[in-house]
Amino acid sequence: MTVLEDVKANRKRAKAALESLAIRMAAMPASQSRSTQPKFDAGISELEAFDARIEELQEQEVRESAAANHRVELGLVPTGTAGDSRGRFYTSGPEVYNDPHEVGTDAPSFFRDVRNSKMGDWAAAERLQRNQSARGMETRAGDMTTGAGAGGQFAPPAWLVDQFIELARPGRVTADLLDHQPLPSGVSSINLPKVAGGATTAIQATQNSALSDTSMTTTSVSSGISLIGGKQIISLQLMQQSAIPFDRVILGDLAADYAQRLDLQTLAGSGSAGQLRGLINAAGAGSTTYTTTQPSLTSVTSANSFYNKVIAAATAVHTTRFLPATAVIMHPNRWAWCLEALDTTNRPLIVTEGSSLNAAGSSAGIVAQGSAGKIVLPVYLDANVTVTTGAGSATNQDLVYVLRGGPDMTLWESDLQVESFEATYADNASVLFRCMAYSAMIPDRWAGSVNLISGTGLVAPVL
Repeated sequence: MTVLEDVKANRKRAKAALESLAIRMAAMPASQSRSTQPKFDAGISELEAFDARIEELQEQEVRESAAANHRVELGLVPTGTAGDSRGRFYTSGPEVYNDPHEVGTDAPSFFRDVRNSKMGDWAAAERLQRNQSARGMETRAGDMTTGAGAGGQFAPPAWLVDQFIELARPGRVTADLLDHQPLPSGVSSINLPKVAGGATTAIQATQNSALSDTSMTTTSVSSGISLIGGKQIISLQLMQQSAIPFDRVILGDLAADYAQRLDLQTLAGSGSAGQLRGLINAAGAGSTTYTTTQPSLTSVTSANSFYNKVIAAATAVHTTRFLPATAVIMHPNRWAWCLEALDTTNRPLIVTEGSSLNAAGSSAGIVAQGSAGKIVLPVYLDANVTVTTGAGSATNQDLVYVLRGGPDMTLWESDLQVESFEATYADNASVLFRCMAYSAMIPDRWAGSVNLISGTGLVAPVL
């Protein structure tokens, strides 16, 4: 399926969902219909965005076809035979560096093309440009942006980015729960206005008397720009003579580590020394203390009950934010502790499938990270959650985050950029490859959007 066909299919699904919503709204009471109107308006905006994207892709196909024909006319590409490579050189598909069966020294290599393009290899430069174009056309909400700059910077192949969580490192679970936006280029900080004190209304005591008049006050919330990056110095022999394109190993590993580092920052970044300001340092973040020497998932004593503490934390969010919390984030070990909890007749308190009248929650089964089930709210497992907190010398407790994600917390992220450098390494027949991206985060657009559960009740569980 081409990119254009994929966008058209997505538009068709979005239109069907919007038509279904319109039918449901027509049967709703007026008050409920009004509260659903923003969702309907967002659906209209999404359809308009799809229409604009389809028009853009159609125009691009016309331009690419004309360019390919021009190359044939100049004699740069063979024509009229099975060797006609117009489609190969100007395809809009993402299959540039993506064939796992294409191995050997002649297989396309992203790293090798980055280097060779700087040496005047037009075919390498063309493959990089096709990859860049494919990345741009594949970008969807929540994906990385494609704003890599000029001067030798290239976005890595989309298939490598898509495999972040598939590698043997913790993924970016929490980072992907936030509102994800492309980081604007050429900025040193992100600043958002915020209402600090609102206007007021009041009962008019007598006719013709003055109405309530309280001036609104404003402030702002901000984030600096953080850089997460790494490098690898490899030999020319490894790059040029390896039995496989070695970027599938190096870049994949760098990308996986970048994903983990970014996720760690969203959870616990200090906001200083170049770090993002993570959830635990959000202004106005609430706290729920779970202090007990006999922790249990459920208990007749609320002080011992983890279930009650999750409810307390969720309540603290909605009584401050006036909107419900949307997620509970915990370490996989904490979820395993929840799953093994039994009632007095040795039945699990969290059922693996289906439902039970007295179940404390539900589980999607054995999950290593990501969406795992529900305890009052959807539960997400993130192995980057700290397990070394505690008062005094104690460092054997984990944290549990209860938050309202999505638009309450915004993460801006640039493209993951890759550059190559041979200077100063030529006498060793080596090349330095650098992989990096910029990011910014504002976790406290509204006070109280996150509540942290901590205390001796979260001592490392014995499983």
